[in-house]
This record gives sequence, C-alpha cells and structure tokens, in this order.
Amino acid sequence: MDNFFVPYIGKKPASVCIKGHRLVILSHERDILEEDLDLLGADSVKKVKGAHSEQDQEKLFGKLARQVDGGVVIAPEGVGLRDIIKNLESELPWLQ
Repeated sequence: MDNFFVPYIGKKPASVCIKGHRLVILSHERDILEEDLDLLGADSVKKVKGAHSEQDQEKLFGKLARQVDGGVVIAPEGVGLRDIIKNLESELPWLQ
C-alpha cells in the first residue's frame, strides 16, 4: 500500500490548470510538493493512504478528480514540481 501526498487549499485538493486541463498533482514525496506550494495555489499537504488494490486506488484517484472536476497526475520520484509542470505544459494538447 503506497501513501500519497496531496496538495490542499483549505479542505479541497489544490489543482493547477494547464492548457485547459485541471489537474491535481500527487507525489510519494511530501517535500516535492511542500517546496513549491505556491505553484499549486495550495496552503498545505496532506497524507492520503493508498489503496490495497488497483481498483481501490482508482476509486481514490476518481474521488480526488471529482473534487476538482479534473484529472490526477502522479509525480515521478525525484522530479521537482517545476519540472513536472513544465513537462505537462509541453506535452498536453490544448482542449477544444
């Protein structure tokens, strides 16, 4: 069971909008998110216990996605938030 760290603003997950895509960026590493909370418009990071099965994990991600009306991105280990956002900006297509 993996734990995830989720940026929050108040009681809601914090999201970023990149090329029209609203995304919550999760990480296995708390410090990746805490270093750049301002990039996410977040004021805190909360630990969320991962699920025991892939199906349960999908439910967790689905719940987070519904809370922001968007999607979920899991940050790769050892990659800074600025680099993740920069990569998403170059890779994501514009929504039409």
